[in-house]
Amino acid sequence: MDDDVPPRLGVIGLGAMGARIATRLVWEKFNPQVYDMVDIAVRMFTNDVGGMMSGSPKMMAQTCDVIITVLPSADALRDVLYGWEGLAGGFKPGGVVIDMGTSDPLATVDLAKQLAERGIDLIDAPALGTPSDARTGKLTLVIGGDETVVGRCRPIFDVLATRTLHAGPVGSGQAGAALGDFLRGAGILAASEALRIGQRFGLDAKSVIDIGETLSGLGPAMGALLRAQVLTREFDTGLALGHVLKGIEVTTSVAQSTGVHAPLLAACRAAWNAAEAGIGSGSDQSELIRWLESVVVQEPQSEV
Repeated sequence: MDDDVPPRLGVIGLGAMGARIATRLVWEKFNPQVYDMVDIAVRMFTNDVGGMMSGSPKMMAQTCDVIITVLPSADALRDVLYGWEGLAGGFKPGGVVIDMGTSDPLATVDLAKQLAERGIDLIDAPALGTPSDARTGKLTLVIGGDETVVGRCRPIFDVLATRTLHAGPVGSGQAGAALGDFLRGAGILAASEALRIGQRFGLDAKSVIDIGETLSGLGPAMGALLRAQVLTREFDTGLALGHVLKGIEVTTSVAQSTGVHAPLLAACRAAWNAAEAGIGSGSDQSELIRWLESVVVQEPQSEV
């Protein structure tokens, strides 16, 4: 991949996020090739937005320098790499795969080792944000991979994201994104409990939020979320509860693999799993707050 020549790009996975990423790249004149297991999705995209259809991952790899995958799991990524017409069989040495989907950092490390044997580099850069953020180039990317390869892909990252963080070696992007979901999930839980306790005692919600920001270090992002969702009762941030829970589950897996005792993580995971069972993974992340408000606590029985 010549630093002075725009890379020949491909995008695999035209779901809600992948289609917007591909749209952004079309708008920025990258003219990517696109592929999805659902053929009609590819045809609709090229008819409505542009880009070029590709017949298979392998065919795409034969004519691309960089392929962005936006897939829901490590298993889906492995299938695209090594399954039917897998792209690993089409890339020449020097090809780059950028995984912008949600995956397992442990599996990411293993896949990177396998690809390295063929001279192919894997970068993990999960796309954090909403589909609207992807379309307007306002994603946040936590990136894992070789620093030199990441640098070569910088022009791609610059048109897709307003914030990028190179977290470390391959796998660091997925791990970092999962840790961020855990911190978000724990923060929403703590804020929700503080609000309910304060309100039961007689404080209004706005006062609790103000106190949290002034005295306890409640971050501005969480304060803004609470004001925008709890005070207005809108509960519509655009991020699904299931997305946050998936990050919490990945963090749990990483904690177990590294031998870290994490009781707060375990409690957070249990609460978010209970919320998913109660209101569904497609509910907005902030709906967890309303769900917790509805949970009835059994009063202790007094002895006669």
